[in-house]
Amino acid sequence: VFGFDYDEIAGAVGKSTAAVRQVAHRAREHVQARRKRFTPDTEKSAEVTTQFLTAAATGDLDGLMTLLAPNVTWTADSDGKVSAARRPVYGPDRVARLVLGLLRGAVDYDARIDLATYNNAPALVLYLGEHLEGIILIEIEDGQISHFYAMRNPDKLGGVLVEREIRRTV
Repeated sequence: VFGFDYDEIAGAVGKSTAAVRQVAHRAREHVQARRKRFTPDTEKSAEVTTQFLTAAATGDLDGLMTLLAPNVTWTADSDGKVSAARRPVYGPDRVARLVLGLLRGAVDYDARIDLATYNNAPALVLYLGEHLEGIILIEIEDGQISHFYAMRNPDKLGGVLVEREIRRTV
């Protein structure tokens, strides 16, 4: 689309040029609004992530609740190929209970969670045995976790495996 002018797009989608221009304007505004408004404090992010992992591992629901922002969201991507939440989960109570449930289920398996940094964000790297099961990116704003991005899609994790193996050999 970016290679075409508004008149060509309008003709292709059956809209007026003015309507196409307005849609493009709104789309640009939306993209701008979703940009990060801050540079994460890596030390504070590591501290919050460690506190979160400790509270989750010990089943401390109250401790988890203090670390989660009032608008916290859990979003997962599995492309239907493995189990994951199909829709976003909203709110500290629901997200905390989701996390505790996931960890309770992991106890029965040879599960391991490593702390890492991916895309300049704190992350939890999930393994069952030596098999990479997923990566959960954690977004922190004002000292609280505002978003979890759980990537479980095996097609996408394949690229992460290569990246991790390259990092190990460097």
